Amino acid sequence: MKKSIAFLGGLLLLVGCQTDVPQSVADSQVPPSPQVKRELVRVLKETDGTIGDFIDPQISSVVLLEPETKTYAFCIRAWHTQRKQQPDVIGFSFRGNMLLGGTNNEPRCRDKRLRYYPYPELRAVRGLR
Repeated sequence: MKKSIAFLGGLLLLVGCQTDVPQSVADSQVPPSPQVKRELVRVLKETDGTIGDFIDPQISSVVLLEPETKTYAFCIRAWHTQRKQQPDVIGFSFRGNMLLGGTNNEPRCRDKRLRYYPYPELRAVRGLR
């Protein structure tokens, strides 16, 4: 009985672990379209969102996250002006032209296979230098 509980507990821990992006997802990368870039800026402005005091904002390639639902994802990364060693990252998902949500410190955004591009459009959001 104790072994069964330990085994189930171990499985639950493994399910909760975030791993790197699967190779099939990494292979689906395409540069972000101007529409994707504009949509994020629009949503942040409409919700009076601020990103904080960051420099050098970048946007990742867009990847196909869930083929069944045609859900895509991309990441934003920027370096905080006080801590330049490692960038802060936020992962976003979207379907069609609609953002579904974002996740701060998304581990998959740190995958070395993910390509990043300059994102000067994000400077239009209040709070960004």
